Formats: sequence, structure tokens, C-alpha cells
Amino acid sequence: MNFRQQVASGAAWVGASTIVVKMLSFITITLVLARVLEPADFGLVSIAWLAINALDFLRELGIASALIYRQQDEDGLAADVAYIALGISSIIIYAALFLLAPAIEGFFHDAAGVTSVLRVLALTTLINAIGQVPFTLLAKDLAFRNRAIPEIIGGAANSLLAIALALGGYGVWALVAGYLADALARNLLVWFFTAWRPRWRFDTRVWREMFAYGRHIVSSRLLIFGITNIDDLLVGRVLGTTPLGYYTLAYRISNVPATHVTRFFNNILFPAFSKLQDEPERLRRAFFYAIHSVGLVTIPLAVGVLALGPNFVHNYYLGKWDDAIVAMQWLAVYGLMRSVAAVVGNMYRSLGKPQWLTYLALWRFITMAVLLYPAIRWAGIVGVSVLSAVVAVVDFGIAAWLSERLLQGGYREYLRHLGPTLVLASVSALVAYLVLPLIPAPHRLLPFLVAGTIMVGLYALGSWWTDPVFRQVVLGALKRLGPAARLVARLGA
Repeated sequence: MNFRQQVASGAAWVGASTIVVKMLSFITITLVLARVLEPADFGLVSIAWLAINALDFLRELGIASALIYRQQDEDGLAADVAYIALGISSIIIYAALFLLAPAIEGFFHDAAGVTSVLRVLALTTLINAIGQVPFTLLAKDLAFRNRAIPEIIGGAANSLLAIALALGGYGVWALVAGYLADALARNLLVWFFTAWRPRWRFDTRVWREMFAYGRHIVSSRLLIFGITNIDDLLVGRVLGTTPLGYYTLAYRISNVPATHVTRFFNNILFPAFSKLQDEPERLRRAFFYAIHSVGLVTIPLAVGVLALGPNFVHNYYLGKWDDAIVAMQWLAVYGLMRSVAAVVGNMYRSLGKPQWLTYLALWRFITMAVLLYPAIRWAGIVGVSVLSAVVAVVDFGIAAWLSERLLQGGYREYLRHLGPTLVLASVSALVAYLVLPLIPAPHRLLPFLVAGTIMVGLYALGSWWTDPVFRQVVLGALKRLGPAARLVARLGA
């Protein structure tokens, strides 16, 4: 299998796992748990994750990225070093979280119960250490099929257990148990899909080399974590767990492009770009193809949230989550900008420029740190969302300018690849928005589903006729479905 086929096959498998897992997550969190649980329950779990993720950078130390970047590791020594280091650091981080839990609860406003939730949920740091190196090695080899199966099973375990416990009246513990089930299933099952087994070897020279690369990843991720979580920190501290719950749902719905879709592309792009690091012209073509492909997915998702999201939130939850609507719309802009900028970040890392990510993240963090508290006082979670969107737009502009220095691809190139998609998605969303009030509503979800189907149908039809990349992506995916091969031939693949 050549490089292009490897990437295409990897994209198909990562896409399949992402769609299945995130559909399960959407059904579980958005359609079921958000109706059964209270906003404060989501706020408690958000605070716990905030604490866990704040220390997780110190556990990982950029090892996964360094392992992928380090193309030569025939004897597996680097993987052995990474496995030992991750195990030791995970134990240290869990102990720190366990001891700090009461202080973390005391820091936030109206956060009773965070201590016990954090101490249990933090077990995921120990569980993830079991399977992180195998998952990383599978990504390095573009063996995404073997990653997909454990991830799908883990997502299913999360959904089934969380729904059962929520309906049984277990409240916030339904969320916690679901996350633990997901981590256990994924990190135990991955060992059935990899031939690598750790050997207890540690080489300080190899560790220093990996750390020299990984420290830039850690510093940039630490700053990005600060940027993407300082809002949760201050909302929870100043406003309390219930507003934080509203903000969490708004973020979850609106940031599908920035979280789920971008994670799908990141799994493929960094290892793929790294294999092209010595071929500038091929890398340039692959980069803008990736920008175009990401835009095909994330732009209609963001536009759909802006146009149809308010109707869904108000009617489906019967007004329970209305305080999240305006924040959700602003955060959709933020998520769209993040999704495209993430492709640029993968290119920086693949060319050995991870420090550029640090510089970009530093200015974002300083801006957010200075302006976030006034934004909360100005308009609560809406003020936070407006600030996040504006900063993300400026950040993408800077990232695109820097990418021109490496690939000679200016703003016109970005506009050529993203502009038509934005226009088509906006027209499709406008038609769906105008049709929405005319749809009968025997069930509160039906108008949203019908309007969403209209938007998707119009967008897909328009893209098929006007966008060669869209046709190529769709036909490439159909080819890998086996039974669709005859259809592909008729369509002219």
C-alpha cells in the first residue's frame, strides 16, 4: 500500500470510528443525559476534568508527539522509554490530584462534591497510561483500523453505562462511570490489536532527545490548555457550577468542529505530514488539500449550529437550557476557527517548528487572561463566548500568515479553498432555517431533524456538482465500503 492509500485508508477508519463514537456521545450527552441530569452535574464534572487536564500535560511531556516525529526506532527503544516514563508520571499525577482535590473544591464557587468526583474520575490518568504508547505507535504506522475498534467499543461502553445509571437516578456519577468504562475498554482492548510489547529498558540519551522535542509541544499545549480552559476556571470560580453547566453544554454542541472533527483529522495529519517533512512541494499540496477537506466538514457544522441550534435547544429541552443559546452561537465561530488553525499546527510540528505553536499560544493566553474577567462581568457566559470567538479569528489570521513563510501559501489560497464552501453552507442553512417553522411538530425533535436533513442534502448536492475535492473524498470513502464499489464505478470514480 503506497503513502496516499495509507492516508486514505487511515482517514476512512478514523472517520468511521469518529462518527460512531461521537454519534453515541451526542445521543448520550445531548439527547439523554442533558434532559435527565441538572446543569450543576455537568458543572461538577467540568471542574474535575479541568483539574485532571491541567496536570495531564506534565504526565505526557510531549512523548506521544516525539514518538511519532522520531521516524527511526527499529528496535523499539524509544517506545520502551516512553512506556516507563508515562507509567511513573501517571502515578505521580494521580497522587497529586487525590491530595489537591479538597483545595480544588474550595477554590470554586458552589462546588460541593467535587472532591469525590475528582478522585474517582482521575483514575483515568492511570488507565490511559496503559494504552497510550500502543495507540501512538498505531498512529505512527497509520494503522488506524486497529485503533478504531477499541475506540468504538469504549464509546459504546460509556454510552450504555452512563444512560443506565442516569435513568437509575445516580446523577453526576452516571457521567463519571461512563468515562471510566470508556477508558478501561479502550486501553485494555488496544493490546489485542498491536504486536508491540514493552521491554523494561530505559536510555537517558533517548529520553533527552525525546524531551528536547516534546518540551515545545508541552509548552504550547499547556498554553493552549490555559486558553481553552481559563474560561471554565473563571466561570466556575465567579459564577458557580450551574452557569458552568450551561457553558459546558453550549461548548459541547457548538464545538463539534473544533473537538470531534479536528481530533479525527489530527490523528491522521501529523503522522502523514511528518512522512513528507523532506518533500516541501508534496507537503504544500497535502496541506492545502487537508485545509480544503477540513473545511468541507467543519464549515457546514458550524453554520448549522448558528442557524438551527437555537431552535433545537429551546424546543427539545423545553426552555431548560435556554441560557446556553447565545453563548453556543458565538462558540460556533470559535470552534470553526480552531478547526482550521489545527491543520496549520500539525504542519508546524511536522516541520520541526513546535516552538511556533508556543509563541501563538502565548499571545492568546495573555489576551484571554487580561480580558476574560471583564468579559464575564460584562455579559456572563455570553461575554466569555464573544471574547473567545474574536481571539480565535485573529489567531487564525496570524497562523495563516506564518504558514506562508513555510509553504508560500497566502490568504488568497485559504480563501480559494474555504470561500466557496462557506457560501454554499450558508445558502443551505438559510433555506433550512426558512423551512423550519413550516414543519409539523408531533415530536419536538422532528422539525430540527427535517430541517437538518434539508440543509445536509442541499449542501451535499451543491458540493457534488461544484467541488472536485468533495467528489474525490466521497468516492474514496465509498470505494472502501466494498458493496458500494459498483456504485462508484457508475459515478465515474
